[in-house]
Amino acid sequence: MRNASACGLAAVLLLLSASVAATEYHVRVGGQGYSDGYYYADLSFSPRQLTIQAGDTVVFDNAGGTHDVAADDGTFRCAQGCDGSGGNGDPSNAAWHASVRFDTPGTFGYHCEVHQAMGMTGTITVEGTAPAGFDMNQHGLAGSWANAATESQGLVVDVFPDLQSAGSGLLFGGWFTFDTHVAGGLRWYTVQGEVTDEDTATMAIYQTLGGRFDSAQPTSTRVVGEVSLHVDDCSHATLDYAFSDGSGRHGTIPLTRLLGNVACTPTGSTPGNPGNYLLGGIWTDPSTSGQGLVFDVNANQGVLFAAWYTYLADAAADAGAPAQHWYTLQAAVEPGFSTVDDVGIYESTGGVFDQHADTVTTRVGTARLVFASCTSLTMSYAFTAGPHAGLSGTLDLGRLAPVPPGCSL
Repeated sequence: MRNASACGLAAVLLLLSASVAATEYHVRVGGQGYSDGYYYADLSFSPRQLTIQAGDTVVFDNAGGTHDVAADDGTFRCAQGCDGSGGNGDPSNAAWHASVRFDTPGTFGYHCEVHQAMGMTGTITVEGTAPAGFDMNQHGLAGSWANAATESQGLVVDVFPDLQSAGSGLLFGGWFTFDTHVAGGLRWYTVQGEVTDEDTATMAIYQTLGGRFDSAQPTSTRVVGEVSLHVDDCSHATLDYAFSDGSGRHGTIPLTRLLGNVACTPTGSTPGNPGNYLLGGIWTDPSTSGQGLVFDVNANQGVLFAAWYTYLADAAADAGAPAQHWYTLQAAVEPGFSTVDDVGIYESTGGVFDQHADTVTTRVGTARLVFASCTSLTMSYAFTAGPHAGLSGTLDLGRLAPVPPGCSL
């Protein structure tokens, strides 16, 4: 049962972004069950005919049976992800979800390859004009992103425009999630790669292991997969992932920005950075190995959010992925703040990687943040519950990347 008194990322922050216009539609694929003692199989798409606008996304959800969805003109073939995007479009009876973005106006037929002859077909009508391209080489993309259908997991992103050269920036994202089954516990990854003025970027998935909470115990980092991040607009994106760690995981995650847009524009121009938005980003304590926090600050909405990527306090160097741990931090802030008291530290349990699950999020501690500058932050913490109960200390955090232009206290 979900804890109603302490909400997680997907429960709390989505309330703040409820005014964002929806551009995602769902089509049910098949279905099966029993009615009046008789088994039935639904060999249809619902709705069978759908009208959307150019740039919208359609998510196909398999409700039961062995199906896929394939465009009549061959432009997409999807089931557990889509062919050519890190997924597999072969018909599958898994509870798969596949996202397809339609940019070009027109009428597009599609079908299930197994049951086309039995009338399992559909049509998407796309109206309007093709959307303009999106420039990913901008700090305005920084912030918290998640899929509302997969509770208590998401990414906190930072972008460093023109870091490598003019027109070539770097995107870093901390991905807090879970193992592939409930008992497996918490997991986290990082994604990192080049972004340009294009709307799609391919980058590696990294896993960092070997660390111990608030410790210099050495860590090691390896590539465990690849993602393709496609940005529709300043509040909507799609993450296609394919792991190479032997798990065979692949799929597509529709992402929505969880706090309001502050400085993002389709062309990458910066309209200004109100409040202390530019204090957001990657912060680490150099005396600890392989761990840190990524902040999302939105003083306009009065919210500071962070994901803390760390490890268990008793983790051995060879403990592997089960030693990973993460927390989320939330607090109310005012424009122009430099100190934040009573920051809640929250732990989420019960989740499953890229799947719906009834998660429970509870407050397990309190932190205090003191920003001395745009590059210096002290965080004191005290845990009252969870695996780190009774532990307290101070992290001397520094910004891991260049300071965004315009940042000041």
